[in-house]
Formats: sequence, structure tokens, C-alpha cells
Amino acid sequence: MIGELVLIKKMWVKFDGMDVSCICDEHHRKCADKTCKEYIVKFIEVERNLIEQIEKMSKGLDKEITKLNSELKKSINKFKI
Repeated sequence: MIGELVLIKKMWVKFDGMDVSCICDEHHRKCADKTCKEYIVKFIEVERNLIEQIEKMSKGLDKEITKLNSELKKSINKFKI
């Protein structure tokens, strides 16, 4: 189950665009420069088999949407003059 372990912690993080280039613990800053900014981070444990189930369900929904879209196009084409 998602949410069994939730941990909120103060961290120092440096971003390079959308990528994280450095993460420092509140008490163990490894960066020599002061470009890291302070953030509050919420860690949530992820159960991989739950993610796999969600991915399978989304693939099934994707197929169903494609099928319905195809049927809708066929119905619309029947009514075109």
C-alpha cells in the first residue's frame, strides 16, 4: 500500500534545469558552494507491484479509448453526406 512510510525532512538541493545535481542532508552538507537551496521534502514509500498494476490498467484503458475512438469515427462517417 502506498503511504505506509512517510518521512518529511529538511534537505538542501541544487537543480540543474529540471535535474537534481546535488542533495545534501540537513546536518551533512557536502556542497562546497552555497548554491543549494533549502527545501522540505516528503518521502513516500512506493510499492512496485502496485505501480505495475496501475501501468497494466492504464494500457487497458488506452486500448479501450482507441477502440471507442475508432467506433465513433465509423459512426460519424456513416452520417456524413
